[in-house]
Amino acid sequence: MDLTSRGDLAKRLRGRAFEIVLGAMIVLLSLAFLGYLIHRNWATLTAHRWRFNYAQLVLTMLFYLCAFFIAIWAWHSIINRLAGAGDLRLNARIYCYSTAAARLPGIAWDIATRVVMYDQVGVSKAVTGVASVLELGLITLAGVVFYLALTPFTRSFASGLGGGPLAIALVLGIVLTNPHLASYIVRKVRKDALAIPLRYRDTVQWLLIYVLVWLSGGLLLYATVRSIHDLPLSYVVHVLADWTLAGMLGAFVTFVPASLGLKEATLTLLMSRYMPEHIAVVAAILLRLLTTGYSMVLMLAFTRMRSVPGDPCS
Repeated sequence: MDLTSRGDLAKRLRGRAFEIVLGAMIVLLSLAFLGYLIHRNWATLTAHRWRFNYAQLVLTMLFYLCAFFIAIWAWHSIINRLAGAGDLRLNARIYCYSTAAARLPGIAWDIATRVVMYDQVGVSKAVTGVASVLELGLITLAGVVFYLALTPFTRSFASGLGGGPLAIALVLGIVLTNPHLASYIVRKVRKDALAIPLRYRDTVQWLLIYVLVWLSGGLLLYATVRSIHDLPLSYVVHVLADWTLAGMLGAFVTFVPASLGLKEATLTLLMSRYMPEHIAVVAAILLRLLTTGYSMVLMLAFTRMRSVPGDPCS
């Protein structure tokens, strides 16, 4: 599919104007949410004696960038295979917008942002939705695999929840990431077959990439904790496991109007097993503030990244 030959100048201008408006809305809503988050937790934040380890704060940014660019590459590979959208710069820019939107409270803002933005460049809304669901299934399945690899080294199996939720996640992940199912759905939506059918080699490769994303995200959380509390290195595996478990819970509630702060509450509950509860609370809040801020900065930076001539969003 040639995405670069679809628009004339007027269409490119409309696409550019739409992108500016969408970006402004995401930034304003993100700032409003950050303000609300700080206001709601003001007592907790002001009660903590802040002593930052600035080297660890720098590491939070580096780990975030590592996870972010790995995830961008994975998404580019998925949307290119399913929709023929091969412009890396375009895919990276849309991914930045969707990631910033995902920080907002509500239901699947990231997927909605992708669907609308890809529609501007001629990619079917249904195909974008299928690619996003496939990505979510791969992320969840990678999380299950990564968590199971960590459980022998943590204090308890599934943090006391038992194996039921993980078994359900594993089954759902295998179903959602079945390459034959994904190819069938895309064929029904596009009315034609993929140029190269999806194979298990593709999904396994994406699965391994998302394991690296989980690892980088967990190290981001550990660096966040270390920026305000001297947590020994021996606990890094526990932090990785708790990050993954909380993240999988977040993946399950993507399409459910979950309560605000669910991931932060989950992280606080899990991490309070091996650090003071108030440190766990502050670390979870600080992580949300940092990741929201980083995603906004990257979105603004990638807004200036133009695609090849002919991209309606150029």
